[in-house]
Amino acid sequence: MLDKKDIEKRISSANDAELVAILYEALMDNFNDSLLSIDEEKYDELKDINKNSRDILAELLATLEGNSEIAINLRQIYIYVNELITRGENKKDKNSFEMATKIICPLYEGFTEIEKNIGPKVVAGLTYGKSNIDEYQMKGNKTFKG
Repeated sequence: MLDKKDIEKRISSANDAELVAILYEALMDNFNDSLLSIDEEKYDELKDINKNSRDILAELLATLEGNSEIAINLRQIYIYVNELITRGENKKDKNSFEMATKIICPLYEGFTEIEKNIGPKVVAGLTYGKSNIDEYQMKGNKTFKG
């Protein structure tokens, strides 16, 4: 399960590609939680997890711009993953969640590699301790457009 404090730190300095990778990571974590819910016959919990997964998929869809080939392909993938998790929830089918993980994992790995080539986003602000206030700024970034 993802640690909220760790995620907050990662998000605060993440570039666009890393933000997408974090969403993929959260999806895969949800798919694993769905498998556990099916094993434990906690179907209300499964429904809540899938609702969160659909919210993440909607956010991923919102990140796509234009009608480029990659944007069209990613849209189709996200819609298919939504169909898989819906089938998994309705039929209590673990294979659907395993297939969804197999589909998202390579996308996660790809965006993780893209993130390494872009660098962190600009983060400026103040840090403070008991006796001082410091200004900080991190490197700028390029944007990802799918």
